[in-house]
Amino acid sequence: MNQTIDEKLDHLLRQAFEILAVLMSLYHIISVVHPFFAAELHSNIHLCFSLVLVFLTSCIKRKKTPYKVIDLVFIIVSVICAVYMHVNYMRFITKVGMVNQADKIIGVVLLLVVLEGSRRTFGGVLPALVIGFLLYTRYGAIFPGFLNHSGFKWERIVAAMTTNMTGMYGSILDISATYLVIFMIFGGMLEASGAGKFFIDLALTLGGRLKSGPAQAAILSSTLVGSINGSAVANVATTGVFTIPLMKKCGYEDHMAGAVESVASTGGMIMPPVMGVGAFVMAGITGIPYSKIALAALIPALLYYASLAITAQLYALKHNFTPVNKEDIPSLKETLKQGGYFLVPLVVIIVTMVSGYSVMRCGFYGIVSVIVIVAVAGTIRNPKYLLTKEFWQFLKEGLVSGAKGTIKVAPSCAIMGVLSQAIIMSNLATKIVFFIRGLSGGMSLIAVLLTAVICIFFGMGVPTTASYALVAVIGAAALVDAGFPLLSVHMFIYYYAILANITPPVCPAALVGSQISGADYMKTGLTAVRIGLPGFILPFLFMYHPELLMQGTVWAVVSSAVTALLGMFAMSVMFEGYLFKPASLPQRVLAAIAFATLIYPESYTDLIGLVCLGALILWQRMEIRQKPMPAAPSE
Repeated sequence: MNQTIDEKLDHLLRQAFEILAVLMSLYHIISVVHPFFAAELHSNIHLCFSLVLVFLTSCIKRKKTPYKVIDLVFIIVSVICAVYMHVNYMRFITKVGMVNQADKIIGVVLLLVVLEGSRRTFGGVLPALVIGFLLYTRYGAIFPGFLNHSGFKWERIVAAMTTNMTGMYGSILDISATYLVIFMIFGGMLEASGAGKFFIDLALTLGGRLKSGPAQAAILSSTLVGSINGSAVANVATTGVFTIPLMKKCGYEDHMAGAVESVASTGGMIMPPVMGVGAFVMAGITGIPYSKIALAALIPALLYYASLAITAQLYALKHNFTPVNKEDIPSLKETLKQGGYFLVPLVVIIVTMVSGYSVMRCGFYGIVSVIVIVAVAGTIRNPKYLLTKEFWQFLKEGLVSGAKGTIKVAPSCAIMGVLSQAIIMSNLATKIVFFIRGLSGGMSLIAVLLTAVICIFFGMGVPTTASYALVAVIGAAALVDAGFPLLSVHMFIYYYAILANITPPVCPAALVGSQISGADYMKTGLTAVRIGLPGFILPFLFMYHPELLMQGTVWAVVSSAVTALLGMFAMSVMFEGYLFKPASLPQRVLAAIAFATLIYPESYTDLIGLVCLGALILWQRMEIRQKPMPAAPSE
């Protein structure tokens, strides 16, 4: 009897989750064309939806009914706090700082609920970090040296984080409630439509005939899928299930297959037009239009993937892998015929962005285009498709999937707002600027290296979006003060926040890749760093040479991109020890010199690099020609 009650309760909870998820997605879609509330109230509703769905998800997973009560209490409290904030909104913004006892209680409870919601979605590292910063804001007077400040009373801290409509209701949560959620829904609709399979088939069709075909398929599919879903780990789990076994089948070692997929999936977050979700946060923090950020990211992203593709091909040639069987490669004509219409939403987003529409409008038109193409394609197959259960199931799954993606990020965005406000109140950002400036001794390269280390450190245990926002708040000003362009600085921080996904000892993307491939976790992570090295180098290049971010004349942009690509090619030859044939030690040294000089875009270094690379190519071609021909068989 108890089992029956538990099953019925779970069924009801799942139904409630789906209904609320659909309502959440519909509310946000409609809000794009018809905003209902002020920005803070919209963020409040967004946060309420997210928290309720987070705790409802946890409640569904619980095995025993008594434990479900805890989650139900959190759900009720989340709703109460949201309603209180909504009802008292006008008083909060007209009488800032004037709080009563109920405001204090609600503020504390809301902080605790958001901390717990963040813990449920991303683990304990981020909440622990925020609690540490809150304690620092309160007890700053006990800290020594440059960390010392007078401290603030708890009442003022709680008000600044909640009822003043700052802190958790600041710009980071606003980005989640506007840009981020729309593109999460867009990604959910694409996923429900079956576009993921089309992207994988298209990638295999385009790259499958090479000896590195499976790796090229992993790279192409991860580029397309990763740009939309915004998570390196989710990308590995989605595309890696298909590409990693295929790579192993064709000869790639376990750790290499896992590393290629993890590096490819990580790069999806830097590939325009969608670029995961961090780029939206960057637009909100810097005030730089998202379209300009996406355009600037194009050349580095292409260089990243080109170098990965070259490395995979040289590795396959070196080990003489067998290409994928022709019968296992889908026909390009058939693939495009069956699913070519899935490219339309990406084209729609690109065209609307270039046309100057807001990011939210671009996402909205992307969602509409997905629904339209699915409806048209289905109607062609079945004139009554719009009346079938299949079509309405697609809509439901897409809206639910979009909400699921959002609730994984929204509580963390709220808690990042708290952390950001704590840094502002304690004046820590300014102090860190002076600290980095003092430690670097006026040397800009040292300041850049310190910032990279900070990004990797925070990125190991904190979600990419959160780690980028954190370092952007506390460290970006130091690099801007050092004379670097604002866009270059934030793109640098964003890159290194992303690269923490493949950096040991944590490297979550490599961890998932190793689990799928059956390889050693640390070996996969170290291999990922080696083949993903261009990703670690590129940010330094565009910091000192913003031409790679399309900042400069056409000639400067093109020449910098071409020489950087040749430099990455030389680096792959150096590491793999193979060009047209196995490279000797002197040849690898020559490749290293070509790499070092070509990636530094100056005329004299480019000339040295081109000469070294040309000499290496000529050297290997001459060795191949001089190789004795096999003796003719005797008669």
